[in-house]
Amino acid sequence: MNRPTPVAEARKLAARGAWSQAATAWRRIVERTPRDLEAWVGLGHALAYAGRYPEAVDAFAAAMQHGLPADAVAAGLGVTFCLRQQYDVACENLELAVTLNPKNRAAWGNLVVASMRVGRFARAIEAAQVVLADDPRNLSALGGLGSLYKDSGRPDEAAVWWQRAVDASPADPTQVSNLLWTLLHSDTAGPSSLLAQGREFDRRAAALAPARDAFKPRAPRAGAPLRVGWLSGDLRNHAVGQFVVPVLERLDRARVESFVYATSHFFDDYSERAKRVSRAWRSVASLDDDALVAAMRADALDVLVDLAGHTDGSRLAALARRVAPAQVSWLGYPGTTGLRTLDYVLVPPDPVLLAGAWCSEAPRALPDCYVARDVSRVALEAPPMPWRTNGHLTLGCLNNFSKVSPACVAAWSRILAAVPTARLVLVVNGSRDSARSRDIRARFEACGAAPSQLDLRERMTYEAYLATWRELDLALDPFPFNGGTTGFDSRCAGVPFATLAGPSLHQRMGANLLRPLGLDALAFESVDAYVDETVALAQRPEALESLRARLHRTLPTSPLVDVPRFARGLEQALIDLARPAR
Repeated sequence: MNRPTPVAEARKLAARGAWSQAATAWRRIVERTPRDLEAWVGLGHALAYAGRYPEAVDAFAAAMQHGLPADAVAAGLGVTFCLRQQYDVACENLELAVTLNPKNRAAWGNLVVASMRVGRFARAIEAAQVVLADDPRNLSALGGLGSLYKDSGRPDEAAVWWQRAVDASPADPTQVSNLLWTLLHSDTAGPSSLLAQGREFDRRAAALAPARDAFKPRAPRAGAPLRVGWLSGDLRNHAVGQFVVPVLERLDRARVESFVYATSHFFDDYSERAKRVSRAWRSVASLDDDALVAAMRADALDVLVDLAGHTDGSRLAALARRVAPAQVSWLGYPGTTGLRTLDYVLVPPDPVLLAGAWCSEAPRALPDCYVARDVSRVALEAPPMPWRTNGHLTLGCLNNFSKVSPACVAAWSRILAAVPTARLVLVVNGSRDSARSRDIRARFEACGAAPSQLDLRERMTYEAYLATWRELDLALDPFPFNGGTTGFDSRCAGVPFATLAGPSLHQRMGANLLRPLGLDALAFESVDAYVDETVALAQRPEALESLRARLHRTLPTSPLVDVPRFARGLEQALIDLARPAR
């Protein structure tokens, strides 16, 4: 049997996503044949994807010394800085690459993503058109346009591009993940559409598993603590990390041992806090699915909790092979995964969600709420209503604008038309782009609002974000994809919100944040009720002031801010889920 050549082996490792191993293989090749330009490019990319960014930069610099064309060097540096999330530097390098060589399709493809990240949307579209004119099935360009339209609050147009990516790569589950994430934002995609795409993801992920891949659970050990794995790339200063790390710190380690599988190359103080309370912390971002499955199985877990779902850094395809007797979805992705090997999804105690019509997993209720927020370092405010000093009502949605669906625009425009003195604050990445700003104002105007009623804010620092809450009299929760972290922030700022409740988890986040506070009256079951009751509140600011006072009274004693209580409930829920399997 012929052994693969070193180059073929390095290519194979890269194709599997085994980036650290691929880097080692490419480095051996360049040490033997320093003028092998493919090997230098392969080494640079492998190091970048392995999170070893300075080494990647050095590799591309060395490649240039050995004759790699300047456009290819700039393109490689562009990829490296994209992965490092330094998108402005990435744009500089990618623009240089396409200037030096307008036929460098890889550089054009990455320029789509980098331009979008820095708010240069027209340039992103232009770059995608260049790529697609030559290669209509290019995943980078198709996905870039999908992300761009989603972030612009046009989810159905985004879904068209992501569907093209799905069709262009019939064996790749990743593209289905991207489509599912987009469909959560769509006001036309119901639970059946999400379940259908989830089943397609499951089919593709299962097809990638080795033919003989039997999972063997460990034998039960009486009195031993439950071994729980946490799979996430976001146990850092990220919404998921801000919720989960304080919970991990409060779990009873005599009952639950935590094994963290970190799928990101980015770590910070939150990561260090999680490390300190974990039995083991595994950095797995550079592992392919085979190695990741082996690592998790070696830890003999009782329960695996996936905190990513179909979001960035997802490793759901690995979970199709089962790594624990009980596999659970929670928090990071508020929807169904579609994966048959994900046994349970944790939800708030909500009868609609517990009926399970929206999910492939078996829903299991947490005792009080979906998650709790550590507010020990947060000032719970009761600011005076801004309308008393500025003479008009200020509404606001500080969520990512991708959640502002066309149905949201229509409903909020009705509210603004009925209360012509009201203003609406929106956070829009790239709002300084005049074409983007005009487009958003035109959408609202077409639905009856005056363009002057919109106050578009550029993406802001965290301090500016907190200060913006003090400008709002009432927040508007987007739909169908409700706010999560933003809903908690509104409570801490003393600002209530109106929400529209739907049939799925992502559509009931708002309602389940209001219920523990006794503010169920702000959760509505129809768009008409959402609009009419919000208008009524806007016309009776004194009633709204009363709701704000109630929020300030009830929040400090609510289970929403009692992390020790929540940790005990989660701990017991995980133990109960493991019992049938142990």
